[in-house]
Amino acid sequence: MAGISTKSIYGLAAMFELAQNYGKSHIQIKEIATNLGIPQNYLEQLLATLRKSGFVESIRGAGGGYKLSKEPSEICCCDIIETLEGNIWHIDNPLKNEALKLFWEESGAKTREVYSLSLKELCGYTQKAASNIVYYI
Repeated sequence: MAGISTKSIYGLAAMFELAQNYGKSHIQIKEIATNLGIPQNYLEQLLATLRKSGFVESIRGAGGGYKLSKEPSEICCCDIIETLEGNIWHIDNPLKNEALKLFWEESGAKTREVYSLSLKELCGYTQKAASNIVYYI
């Protein structure tokens, strides 16, 4: 099982940004890049891949930009990661040890399960984060 690279971290962050603005107009890539602190050229590549996979749609021109092509509840984080990274949940185990083979299969399935929450559920973390803020006077 490979680690999750900045490709998925940035891609998921962009999708999170689009999910928070779901139902509104398109968001320009420059705005997304600025809000997230992601290099715009790199973000363009990631969003192009996500567009080809049917997760986002884009419009060119002055009123253009990106938006989700599906509802946030219909897009899972693991699908975004798999689109950008490939299947990171599977390990090619060259050993003939069935116990270890079973271990790697189960750990991959559990890891995928952790990342299987939808973008809508991920947006719920905004409230969790806000409740963790403590103000001192």
